[in-house]
Amino acid sequence: MSKTAGIVIIGNEVLSGKTRDTNSHFFCTELRQLGVELQKISTIQDDIEIIGKEVAAFSDRFDYVFTSGGVGPTHDDVTIEGVAHGLGVRVVRHPDIERRMRQRLGDQVNEARLRMANVPEGATLLATEAPFAASFSEKVRQVGVINRANAMKTAVLAKLLDGPAALRRFLFRTLIMEAPPLDELLADDVALEAFVRRAAVGVWHASCSCRMGAADDPLAVVDPQGRVHGVEGLRVVDASIFPVIPSANVHLTVLMVAEKLADEIVRGS
Repeated sequence: MSKTAGIVIIGNEVLSGKTRDTNSHFFCTELRQLGVELQKISTIQDDIEIIGKEVAAFSDRFDYVFTSGGVGPTHDDVTIEGVAHGLGVRVVRHPDIERRMRQRLGDQVNEARLRMANVPEGATLLATEAPFAASFSEKVRQVGVINRANAMKTAVLAKLLDGPAALRRFLFRTLIMEAPPLDELLADDVALEAFVRRAAVGVWHASCSCRMGAADDPLAVVDPQGRVHGVEGLRVVDASIFPVIPSANVHLTVLMVAEKLADEIVRGS
């Protein structure tokens, strides 16, 4: 008998239509490939009591419960508190997550960001063993070609990567990684710059990677005039400054942003 699963999508922005839920489709396809029977998807508000009741009901009914949304540094990110409430446990700060954040962010760590190190008591961290820098390289382009040979290679590699940790690390080092491990790159500015220069390509520009927001927003990079927080004389004017991914092609939205910020520059804002 196959295992069962339920998904709880959390977020007022999803219910209002401001954000499109794409995670459910991903969950559905991945769980089906793993042989897990997905039986229910629920979309609920950012409310601790509602989250708690839904998670508790799902955990009684299904083998696996997945939540999506509401984990972050802002005031309306209450999924952790809701899950803990539903399971009847405390919210505690995970020492390993906090250590990783302090190691990565240094003096940029603040209490708002450290909220993302909070977990329901008893939670286990499933961390990536060896994060690595990836790029759209020639190897990736070759593997991306649809043919029988690549289908066989990727199918075999996928099964091997599910094997023992030592084998997985060996495969990552010898077949997948095309740069030093991420921690080595982040500790060596020269190596990091060399990787960026080698790996940067003009294929696409992701939305929201340099989001617009107020100065007290820990995730914001630019202000409403496109000026980079804390940097004089630098603006960003492209799809990266969107605070929310548009539910359509970004072309017209980018043109509108460019016209608005061009007017701001002319006015001297």
